[in-house]
Amino acid sequence: MKKLYTILLLMLTVAVNAQTVKLKAGSVLTYRVTNGADKYRLTVTIKELEPNLSITYALGDGKIDLGSVTISRDALDNAITLNNDLTGGILSLSTETTLWFSKTVYNGLKRDFQSKLTTKGQTYTLLNNYEDEYKVTVDGKATGLNIIYAEEQSGKPNKYWVLNDETNPLIIKLIDWGVTIELEEIKL
Repeated sequence: MKKLYTILLLMLTVAVNAQTVKLKAGSVLTYRVTNGADKYRLTVTIKELEPNLSITYALGDGKIDLGSVTISRDALDNAITLNNDLTGGILSLSTETTLWFSKTVYNGLKRDFQSKLTTKGQTYTLLNNYEDEYKVTVDGKATGLNIIYAEEQSGKPNKYWVLNDETNPLIIKLIDWGVTIELEEIKL
């Protein structure tokens, strides 16, 4: 019984200490990307959050693959397709998201502990394995963000750490099709 209380206390401590983050226009997200032997930075700047989500991004030192993405409000609410192919240029998404889960995917994970997700043309079921804290630097300070960890039901190596916030289900880290994208820093 003592162990049960200790475990519950630890879970409550994580839930109390972990935070969410309120992004705004001008916020900058810096991700570390690993794709096989290639390693580089992905820098994302939020241009607007409403009515659609609009971002610009740069890979590496900002001189390659400069682009912009606009995700429609409908996609942010309902899409089950995730597009992480940021290859430069202007991209307008109306039926898929990138770097964010839609509310539909998030709510499935939160309420039903599972949700459908499509990437690279394949649909699979994600399972919400647990909620936890994930360390990220926010405005120069190490901060524990409240996240949901989900992975593909079939045991394939697709894994996602997502901000536990229905209004902002930002992908903190993903391992998807052999590519790892991990948020390192947020400048609000």
